[in-house]
Amino acid sequence: MNTAPTSLESLLRQKKWTIRLLLLASIAAGTMASDMYVPSLPAIAEKLHVSSLAVKWTLSIYLLGYASLQLVYGPLSDRFGRKPILLLSFVIGIVGSLLCAMATNITLLLVGRFIQGMGVGATATLGRTIVQDMYQGDPEKLSKAISTLMMVFSIAPIIAPVFGGYLQHYWGWHSIFILFCIYLSTLGVLIFFHFPETHLQLNPHALHLRKLGTLYKKMLCTPSFLVFTFLSGVSFGGILAYYAISPFLYQTKLGLSAVQYGWLALATAVMLVISRALNIILAKRWPLSARLTIGLVCLWLGPCIMTVLSVSHQFNIAVILFPYLLFLLGSGLVMPNAMILAISDFNHAKGSAAGLYTLGQLIVVFIISIIATHLGEQTQMGLALLLLGSTVLAQGLYVAYCRYLRG
Repeated sequence: MNTAPTSLESLLRQKKWTIRLLLLASIAAGTMASDMYVPSLPAIAEKLHVSSLAVKWTLSIYLLGYASLQLVYGPLSDRFGRKPILLLSFVIGIVGSLLCAMATNITLLLVGRFIQGMGVGATATLGRTIVQDMYQGDPEKLSKAISTLMMVFSIAPIIAPVFGGYLQHYWGWHSIFILFCIYLSTLGVLIFFHFPETHLQLNPHALHLRKLGTLYKKMLCTPSFLVFTFLSGVSFGGILAYYAISPFLYQTKLGLSAVQYGWLALATAVMLVISRALNIILAKRWPLSARLTIGLVCLWLGPCIMTVLSVSHQFNIAVILFPYLLFLLGSGLVMPNAMILAISDFNHAKGSAAGLYTLGQLIVVFIISIIATHLGEQTQMGLALLLLGSTVLAQGLYVAYCRYLRG
């Protein structure tokens, strides 16, 4: 007789807020690591005497590290539990952050960012998996839970660039990585003593390579997994592309300071909160597919408007920011629903499935970020065309899936 669901429900009732708050703080670590230092990108290029292209690589190399262990964290958490693997990832993240804090050249900074990404990358897979542990068997509640978590989690990108801008202004960019070390260390201690294990039925065969290979092969041959993972990757990739290009557009070309840029990032984070709140509201009346369609329309319309304004030789904060906010509105609707649709058929191996999903998503994000690092920074045209091209491709695949592949 399977008593795990009852045991988990009892566990959630006893420590509901402890689980939610520590899970939120853990997932926020990935966003903080990628967003907090963004206002410092021009200053890092100046202090280390490197080009803007070289310093943009710190974003891409972080993503590479972030993706590198996704196929490892999932099966490990299925075998040994979510909590010990999460703590191990924090240790790796602290080591990488210390290297970044001590960096005096771009090489050491890149190495540190890669290791930092390897560590905090676990928060993506394990965060999704823990939420699935909590709401297994109820896709609508799962969608609401993910959107609620992501809405509150959006506080991190609100705070991170603003706080990072002030740290850059008063203490320089090294202080950002020192603070992140303190954050991960404190969070690790709290999780060790207060976070319960949500995976109550450990799978002793989770690390069996043949079974893993069979699972991954099946996922990679499932059209819904491939299409919805790509949609999610494009949504997330547009965010990283904006963070790679916008500091140079706003600070170098339009004359904003690091502090002013940090406050400007507040608008983008607020839109993410709004979009995820909207998903929760719409979930009461509309199915996943309808919410996804609305998100895809916004995802395409924002870059289209930005491109038209760029062709019209309009270049100021408003013509960059407002079309991008429309893109973000779509992103907040697409990502939580695309994730559920991508891995809903693989609940028997949630950790492993979430790992492959995250890896696939990050491969798309990495490709977009690489393109973004090589785009010009004279106007918003490069950003607009990158967002427009990727969203048109994503929607083309989605239309093809709906017409020819969906069963």
